[in-house]
Amino acid sequence: MHTTTAPRTPTRHGRLRPGLLFGASFALAVAACGGDGGGDTSGTTPPPDQAALRTACPALAGTKVEGRLLGLPSGDATLASAQLVAAGDATGLPEYCQVRGAIAARSAGADPIRFQINLPLSWNEKALMVGGGGFNGTLVTGLDPLRDAPAGQPLPLAQGYATFGTDSGHDAAAYLATDPAKFALNDEMFANFAHESYKKVKDVAHEVFRRFYQRAPRKQYFFGGSEGGREGLTMAQRYPQDFDGIVSVVPVIQWTGLFNGFLAFTQPQFHGGTLDTASIKLVADAVNGACDALDGIADGVVSDYLGCQARFDLQALRCPDGGDGAACLSDAQLATLKAAYEPVRMPFPLANGITTYPGRMFGGEIQPGGEGIGRWISTGQVPSVPTPAATDARGVIYGSSYARYVIARDPAFDVRGYDPLAYADRIRQVSEWMDSTNPDLSAFFKRGGKLIIRENTGDFAQSPAAGIQYYESVVARMGQSDADKFLRLYVSPASSHGGRAASRTTGQEVPTTHDTLDTLDRWADAGVAPADALVQVRRDTAAPHKVLASRPMCRYPAFPLYGGGDPLSADSYRCSSLGAR
Repeated sequence: MHTTTAPRTPTRHGRLRPGLLFGASFALAVAACGGDGGGDTSGTTPPPDQAALRTACPALAGTKVEGRLLGLPSGDATLASAQLVAAGDATGLPEYCQVRGAIAARSAGADPIRFQINLPLSWNEKALMVGGGGFNGTLVTGLDPLRDAPAGQPLPLAQGYATFGTDSGHDAAAYLATDPAKFALNDEMFANFAHESYKKVKDVAHEVFRRFYQRAPRKQYFFGGSEGGREGLTMAQRYPQDFDGIVSVVPVIQWTGLFNGFLAFTQPQFHGGTLDTASIKLVADAVNGACDALDGIADGVVSDYLGCQARFDLQALRCPDGGDGAACLSDAQLATLKAAYEPVRMPFPLANGITTYPGRMFGGEIQPGGEGIGRWISTGQVPSVPTPAATDARGVIYGSSYARYVIARDPAFDVRGYDPLAYADRIRQVSEWMDSTNPDLSAFFKRGGKLIIRENTGDFAQSPAAGIQYYESVVARMGQSDADKFLRLYVSPASSHGGRAASRTTGQEVPTTHDTLDTLDRWADAGVAPADALVQVRRDTAAPHKVLASRPMCRYPAFPLYGGGDPLSADSYRCSSLGAR
């Protein structure tokens, strides 16, 4: 493969007697390990052996981490359970101590912040916080495969990482399908979702590490996608001293702009703008016909994502009179698509002066697993009001829930009457809480942090151009030289929001997976900067050691340009910014 270059509050870590927080049984366990359980004793005291850790694990149950030890005003955290989990051949997980608990709410009616912490007995002295998704509301256990991990990739816990996650401070099990933002009626729960819960849980986890392992992690990482990607960027911007490295995949950077965009493409669907399967296929085939070969090979994959933006014109699909037609699009359908593909312009500035949310890119209209226009934009049915149906497109559901619970704060609000000017103050306030658009990452950079962002150009849940714009804003603020020392943006052509991609002509899935945690770790811990091209693979799920195909994922603004040879080999491509444009 050939490549061409193209105000936080500090956490307080008090030194407390173990008996005070964890009771006498834990004090005895820590004594057996040779320490008092407080502070970072790494380098001065040998780490506890596994026998001592086995004793220490159950002693954590029922104990507390006091709220005053956390970096934000907080209730106490109670460790409700702590149990040893035996190594499992089927899961590939090692023996570990699983801790579950909750941070008490500070106001009436708010849910606690639930969390899970997984402590391997064979620890690599690194910790990984895993982000959430959507509106959260379900517990992130830290035991699932990371986004875009190759088939057969050992879980982080199996690699020796201590892992942890949270539900972000609300339990949405009862209303997640159609009212996912219902929790936002409670100010504390919304603040926890915005950013506070992740900081609080990280601080609780580190207190537990100090008492269990007698030391803080040598490296602390964050890995998240979509909403979790937003959370990762938020940590770099708001709490820059807390993380050594962050992976942010398809991040919902401009949260407020995106959700106003959901409402923008919902409105035409009340007036004939729904898109059925045939209409979506029409768009997908037209895009492929115009852009497939721009990357040097007609393989059903639009890799030259910037070239396609300049090449394809939706208006060419318009029916002659703007009415309905079997082989063309009506004006109402074009209005829906243009609201998704073109920028959404706000009538007033959002946080950091942003006034537009960028449109989506061409090339991922139909994707494996039902991803694409049909999942996120329109299912072919007129949206339900005021409460959406579970069968509505996800973007329709998310936009409705945002308008009703976050902005209007009225469950009966009819989104057909949504006007952002009528809620300007509230929208600006939400933008300050939720949008991760601050380009000043100087504090994160100065403390040695590393940040990898991945965007997927076939993403219809959110716009990959938002990540590109954010990257360019950081470069403009900090300069290319400094940005190159800590920041990378990679673009995976045609990949959906969930990460998968397939040829439009053959249906064959293409390589989209890469071990980005390892890439981050080598950069943050060993000082090995990522290459300009990362190799994505497609492995045989029945024999994960076998690579069926590979392709480069290029550093922005480059894309994989085919140069001849086996199209299933990354060596047949080079990362180039110059396509057939």
